[in-house]
Amino acid sequence: MGDFLKKKFQELLKDGFIEPSLYDEYKVKRGLRNDNGTGVLVGLTKVCEVSGYTVVDNVKQPKKGNLYYRGIDIADVANMCGDDFGYENTCFLLLFGHYPNEAEAKEFRELLSEEYDLPEGFLENIILKNPSKSLMNHISRSILSLYSFDENPDDIEPFELIKKAISLIGKMPAIISYSLQAKTHYLDHDALHIHFPKKEYSFAENVLYLSRNDGKFTDLEAKTLDTCLMVHADHGGGNNSAFVGTVVSSTLTDLYSMISASMASLKGPRHGGANMANLDMMNEVINEIGLDATDDEINKIIEKILNKKFFDQTGLIYGIGHAIYSLSDPRCELLRGEAEALAKEKNLKKFEFYYRFEKLALKALKEKKGMDCCANVDFYSGLIYEMLGIPRDLFIPIFAAARIVGWISHDIENLLYCNKIVRPATKYVGKEEK
Repeated sequence: MGDFLKKKFQELLKDGFIEPSLYDEYKVKRGLRNDNGTGVLVGLTKVCEVSGYTVVDNVKQPKKGNLYYRGIDIADVANMCGDDFGYENTCFLLLFGHYPNEAEAKEFRELLSEEYDLPEGFLENIILKNPSKSLMNHISRSILSLYSFDENPDDIEPFELIKKAISLIGKMPAIISYSLQAKTHYLDHDALHIHFPKKEYSFAENVLYLSRNDGKFTDLEAKTLDTCLMVHADHGGGNNSAFVGTVVSSTLTDLYSMISASMASLKGPRHGGANMANLDMMNEVINEIGLDATDDEINKIIEKILNKKFFDQTGLIYGIGHAIYSLSDPRCELLRGEAEALAKEKNLKKFEFYYRFEKLALKALKEKKGMDCCANVDFYSGLIYEMLGIPRDLFIPIFAAARIVGWISHDIENLLYCNKIVRPATKYVGKEEK
């Protein structure tokens, strides 16, 4: 079987080769990207705006980055909650179009907390009996399984979708945490620790409580994770996982199938796993030169990375640069401050090294490649998760759990105002039999 398939595959590579120049000849936008690097417009939205450049005479011009949820800057969204937790208010904002007042926030949190518990038997029969080495696959399967516990799962009227959204979002701390426990126990052969969600806890508090063996956390730890959840809640309708959701939902399939498809997209290392690549890179850098390295030593290792002589030999500095943001990533600006505060509480020197590395890497890229770029959200999110003691297996699931509200908000908007099946075209360039 192996030799036969290998032979057939080699024939396919030869006969099925597509000349790269044909993409230009037929004006095919590979990756739905224009020639100047901007994204091809595929929809309209009032949910979220991602702004990182202007276009003058078809040329991208760098600018300070902005992220707006329903017209409100992400920095303001993070500040509006005051000393309270803000992710729940962010969910309300994205779903309903305005920031909640005190009474609305209280009622919405109560609605969400009523959905914390999983259906009867779900933990034992769906999660614990089916552990997986991939938490994202496990979580995706669990979400699909919720279809069977929904009395009317195929009802995709927008109002019904909002009710389903609240139910699903409320269950995510339990689903991602129990998926971790299942893997840790059955595949990694460690002790099994099951806590049950606390209705008085916020989303962020429940993630820490359920995923930690002792269930303990500090207020700063929970508030830091809460900020991470807020900045991950949405990033426009054009990012890969949101667009996947739009494509799948446009067929009028059920919500659980749509969310599962977006989860599969986010699992990919080009989308959801960049903070792990950054963490691996930075840990290897620190192992090589130490936390007390001089600026000169840091500059030398940055040069090695750029010259493909260190880490994974790709020449990429993970966590630096973004497809949209040029001069600054507003999410990174928020998480930098959170990382600094958390490092002080835990008396860790790693943040100081990260901050120095960030500045020197940006300077090196400007000098060597003429690039105006910035550190992105992944530069500090991986560091924050590490300082929080969150296992690597949970990095992407936490991102996904936060992003579900964004996917559903865009889904509802598209069903209400576009409501067309997504059906682009491809140009046939193969042989034609006469």
